[in-house]
Amino acid sequence: MSTENNKKSKTLSYAELSSFFENMAMMLNAGITAEEAVYLLAEETDAKENEKLINALDKMSGVLKEGNTFEDAMQSSGVFPDYSIDMIRVAEYTGKLVETMFHLSEYYRTEESMKKTIVSAVRYPVILLFMVIAVLIVMLLLVFPAFYGVYNNLTGSLSASSFNYINTSFTLCRVMLAVMAVLVALLLAGVLMWRSGKKETVRNILSRFEIFKNLFHGMDLYRFTSCFDMFLSSGEMQDEALKKSMPVVESASLKERLEKCLALMTEGKTFSQAVYEEKIFDSVNGRMLIPAERSGMLDSVMQKILRSQKENNEATISRIANTIEPLLTGILMISIGLMLISLMVPLIGIMNSIG
Repeated sequence: MSTENNKKSKTLSYAELSSFFENMAMMLNAGITAEEAVYLLAEETDAKENEKLINALDKMSGVLKEGNTFEDAMQSSGVFPDYSIDMIRVAEYTGKLVETMFHLSEYYRTEESMKKTIVSAVRYPVILLFMVIAVLIVMLLLVFPAFYGVYNNLTGSLSASSFNYINTSFTLCRVMLAVMAVLVALLLAGVLMWRSGKKETVRNILSRFEIFKNLFHGMDLYRFTSCFDMFLSSGEMQDEALKKSMPVVESASLKERLEKCLALMTEGKTFSQAVYEEKIFDSVNGRMLIPAERSGMLDSVMQKILRSQKENNEATISRIANTIEPLLTGILMISIGLMLISLMVPLIGIMNSIG
């Protein structure tokens, strides 16, 4: 596990990978050699802003000068995911290097976009959570003590008056603050576990909720479909494309079903038949694959499935955000309203009695 985490920490970010493959594809498409393209990228990259990429490009340039393949250069740099290296290997063999690089650029651009969407969806609920905590702290430290002083001066003692439910409100405020503090602690613990390499543990916990389970499954299925489509476009055979696409899948249940698909394909069935039997895709997309494969339109149908999966994932992320935001906003409004009512009603009663 630690070796895998170290490898991930050395890998370029999605944005860097997308930019790298897009720039390389454009230069290769313009007739520039791979060695010259890597050299130009190194010249254009700011060493202070991206030392990791500069070091990788320097290593790649040295390997290419020795007459090695682009795959060897990527392998030597140590900053590229294994499946991207596999795709480049197949692409070089089949002569589809430029197309594959454009595919990889689009794949990592989409990954970066989905990552930003998730961060954006989570950011506002987190801000609301801290706002609730701030309001509760102000109520406990400033508002309640001020009203306690007023009521004690007017009635002599809260305990001897009819305002005991103010104490209940005070207790409720402390309980809510404790609950919110626990939520923040859990959130921070989850982030730390995710970044420290315990992503699987966090996923397992969140997967107990159906909406998060659907999100993780949808994202894994999108990654698999995208990688499989890229391998096919690079000229890889279907069974090999399936086998090499499986490492991007983190869900154990989906990986198990894909392994069953691979077993069916070794028995002679096609990819579309295998995924239809194992229900990898929904019924509509699953039925589309069989005639598409027979008519030689598998690639175009896979692109449609990819767009559908991306839209579904974005809709699930929005649904999670749209559920959490109103919930926290409601808690904030209700808590403030109840506390203000509990504080103002006794004061109104006192003023009426005086009047």
